[in-house]
Amino acid sequence: MRMGLSYLLFLFLAFSRALTAQIQPIPNLKVQPIPLPGGDIVPPYGLATSFFPGPPNQTPPFDPMNADPHVITNFRGVTAMGYTSGPAMDSQGNKYIVITDIRVYQGEYIGGEIADPNSAGATKSARARGTFVEI
Repeated sequence: MRMGLSYLLFLFLAFSRALTAQIQPIPNLKVQPIPLPGGDIVPPYGLATSFFPGPPNQTPPFDPMNADPHVITNFRGVTAMGYTSGPAMDSQGNKYIVITDIRVYQGEYIGGEIADPNSAGATKSARARGTFVEI
């Protein structure tokens, strides 16, 4: 059990670095979301623009249950999230512990829309609505 929790913590920290990709534009999305300001410090990777709400006194440690589960700001709607983990094996027989952090949002947000395609970075505020899945 303790070894499984160690793997969970290691993978959690190892894959937290990928969260910085949230600031990259999402292809074919007209209104780009604005990343959540702040987040958790994940040593040695730095700031992850996300909070991880969960039960107190757990390993890995979670943020308080009322921590913002969103990774974008200016969002109004319903959020569902879940953490899963379990064993997996690749085609060479190597065993892994797979951990996921899945968040589903349904609602609307205010983000940035390209105002002038001929100028770099010129955006205007715009509203978007839909269902969003983050894995």
